[in-house]
This record gives sequence, C-alpha cells and structure tokens, in this order.
Amino acid sequence: MLDIYVRDGRFVVLNDLDKVRELDLGNYVKSLDTVVLDISEVAYMMYRNLGRLVANGEELTLDELFTKYSRGSNDWIKFVVLCDLRDRGRKAKAGFSDNSIIFERHDGKYLVYVTEENSPITPNELVNWLSSAISKDYRPLIAVVDAHGDVTYYELLRVRAHDLKEVII
Repeated sequence: MLDIYVRDGRFVVLNDLDKVRELDLGNYVKSLDTVVLDISEVAYMMYRNLGRLVANGEELTLDELFTKYSRGSNDWIKFVVLCDLRDRGRKAKAGFSDNSIIFERHDGKYLVYVTEENSPITPNELVNWLSSAISKDYRPLIAVVDAHGDVTYYELLRVRAHDLKEVII
C-alpha cells in the first residue's frame, strides 16, 4: 500500500514512485522529485485500498479527506467518474481543471467534463471547453453524475451550421 502525504497543500507520494507510475495516476514533478496527486486520485487509491493518506502523522479516512481537503463540489463527482472509468478498464486520471478527467483508448485521447445532474452549464462555458479539448487533440465527453452516483456519458461533436446540408425537423 502506498503512503500519500500532504505537503504544502499538495498530495504527494514520496516512495515507491514506480508503483504510482504503474497505476498511471498523478503527475511527476521533477523539481519536487515526486508524484503529485489530485484529490480524486487520492480518494480512488484510498477507496481501492491502493494507498493511505497520512497527514500530521495520522492516517485519514475517505470522509476526512473530503472534509478537510475538498476545495469544491466537483471533487466528489470527479472521484465518482474516475472510479467508474477505471472500473470500465480505462486508465483515467485527473485532467487539466477541477472538473476534468483524461484517458486514452485505442481510438484516441479523451477529455471528460465532469458535472452533476441539474447543474447548469452556460453555452459559453461549454463552447470554450469544447474548443479547448479539440485544440489539445482530445475527443470531448461529458460525464453527468446523478443523485444515485450513476454516470452517463455524452460525446460532443463540433458542428457548424454551414457544414449541415440538411436539417430534419
């Protein structure tokens, strides 16, 4: 089991870096010579008994992780989506923002926008995120987590009106 520590507000793994690389979680930070994990990745490792979080010399529970270190409502749903994707055999990991996850498959790289059911997304926010995903050569997906923790995925496509030849009403 890997030990995860809190250092300067970051979740870090100081030993067994090869094990973390095998899990394909977190990002190696050369200047720190360690792997830095997102809260969703720490929660996943704790939930699957792959790691334990140690803060101030004490091991924390999953509840304590979210109570003490969660910075927003997306942390929990990001954890739910990360678990779901990994249960489906995807090597998913935290993405570039508080509400994104990335993974690769044989057919390409995916950037997943994580949101809760009934949470509003503005058209501008969606278009900006979609453009960013496409510009980084990712296939965009939206993961919607319902009140029961079930996840539904939607693939987004960029379509322009002048590209459409016929619209069926």
